[in-house]
Amino acid sequence: MTPAARVAAAIEIVEEIEQALRPADDVVRQWGRSHRFAGSKDRRAISTQVYSVLRRRGYYANEVGEQPRALLIADLVLGEGKAPQEVAALFSGEGHAPPPLSDDEHTLIRTLTSADQAGLPSYDVPAFLLPQLEAAFGDDLDEALTALDRPASLDLRVNTLKTSREDAAAALAAVNIETSPTPHASTGLRVSGNHMIAGTIAFKEGLIEPMDEGSQLAAALVDAKPGMQVMDLCAGGGGKTLAIAAAMQNKGQIYATDTDARRLGNLAPRMKRADARNIQPMKWPQDSNFGELTGKCDRVLIDVPCSGSGAWRRHPEQKWRVTAEEIEKLTKTQDALLRTASTLVKPGGRLVYVTCSVLPLENEERIKTFLSSHTNFKAVSAETDPAPAGEFGLRLAPHSHGTDGFFVCRLERASTP
Repeated sequence: MTPAARVAAAIEIVEEIEQALRPADDVVRQWGRSHRFAGSKDRRAISTQVYSVLRRRGYYANEVGEQPRALLIADLVLGEGKAPQEVAALFSGEGHAPPPLSDDEHTLIRTLTSADQAGLPSYDVPAFLLPQLEAAFGDDLDEALTALDRPASLDLRVNTLKTSREDAAAALAAVNIETSPTPHASTGLRVSGNHMIAGTIAFKEGLIEPMDEGSQLAAALVDAKPGMQVMDLCAGGGGKTLAIAAAMQNKGQIYATDTDARRLGNLAPRMKRADARNIQPMKWPQDSNFGELTGKCDRVLIDVPCSGSGAWRRHPEQKWRVTAEEIEKLTKTQDALLRTASTLVKPGGRLVYVTCSVLPLENEERIKTFLSSHTNFKAVSAETDPAPAGEFGLRLAPHSHGTDGFFVCRLERASTP
């Protein structure tokens, strides 16, 4: 593909992301599957261009508006520093190039080229979220938001039911995939460079699973032991469920459920690949009544639906989709799930609340609300925590730990009424 054709493809993909409201990575993968003529270098270049636009969408939209074509033009000028004639050459209309620039677009490019960048917004985030982000990060706000805009690393969880971290690293090195141990998670490997992990024998044989180190830590902080009864109440695709199964050495029982049954669809094949035999997928019960499991679980994990603000480096498009109204709905859902989860915890057991959000409204404030009406629970920490624990839990973030943004709070139920 020519550079101009790549630009045209990037415009097409950004349009699809904007219109379909699907995750950007899904749209990029689908484009690649339906355009087999595009080689790996083409797909990588197009993906890089798309994510460059998504990561700086707020800056660009401030200057040129929200049309995908205009956003791409802004990225070429402001992001890549291309001169007006270089941009015009890419928009020639010849072959697979985008249609030629209009007179207004020529004027826009000249304006962008000479623009004083001091006039751009201070932060590339929705204005209504800024107070929450300031409360979360304080003096580290600049560093934190910069890190949330950078591309994420590719982390893998080693499946200790089948192998060791050292042997998994050796298996990957044998096919020229270099890794290093993650600094906090004892089961993690961080991949150097860009690689298709799903095609490796190590993945196909269940030795490894792609999983951010922060997510691995959240699963580890459940502190599930062999023989326990564990409930994963918002299991989704089952990533943390599988990590917990390995920690339990296939001994005991894990119940995996989700209010959205479709999200559990991939769990069964993943269980088989991982050789995880102590997981029982189950439908979310009517009226959220779990019957005989009430008050019987040693551990209950709730990785609740949230804004996803901690994963902006993976899903930058989500930054501009979330609304204040949506967050208000999410906090009500989070409160409801905390109440449901609390009924399942046995005396002396623990409830582990997790979000991939950096917003206090979804994190500490939810725990405060819960504890105000559930005096038989208290927040607990441990010496093994990978980050300093606050009053109600710990926060992980890209700038401080090299992980996605996570909040984890462990709540212990009193042994006696």
